[in-house]
Amino acid sequence: MASYQRDLAVAYALRYGTDPNPGYVYIADNDCTNFISQCLRAGGARNHYHKTHPWWYEAGNMSGSWSVAAMLYWYILVSTENQQGIMAASFFQSTSSPLAPQINEAIDLGDLIQYKDSDGQVRHSTIITGFTETDHGVEPTVTQHTRNAVNVPWRKTFPTAVFHHIIAIN
Repeated sequence: MASYQRDLAVAYALRYGTDPNPGYVYIADNDCTNFISQCLRAGGARNHYHKTHPWWYEAGNMSGSWSVAAMLYWYILVSTENQQGIMAASFFQSTSSPLAPQINEAIDLGDLIQYKDSDGQVRHSTIITGFTETDHGVEPTVTQHTRNAVNVPWRKTFPTAVFHHIIAIN
């Protein structure tokens, strides 16, 4: 297993957060997870051709888990369970509550935050690219596509956030 190069993932996110990388397909109106997968690639993640949960990008083609938020979520959970691919310690948090101390202590630059809607479906993906002092204490800022933005607050209108602290990559 390789170490996740957080600094490279964050540098990529900051570079291409508002101006997408022309070397990758841009998915208009729904590019968030495609962008996050690019960040993971920049951090050292390689294509993973798992039989049931693949994660890959080649010559403009991609797996579902590369570009669909819910599929990336399941890919990370299955990879963590199987100890192969992109592995993470995952934490769930209401977006309206103060950030739980155990999450705040666990997360780092380059970790992911995904968001579940009121039906429990994962709909959005972001990457932590900074931290800032707020009324709630120190909280992460994120960079994202599908409303391209750099270092915006992590709190969204979705009711639940899933924090993925990346522990290893393939």
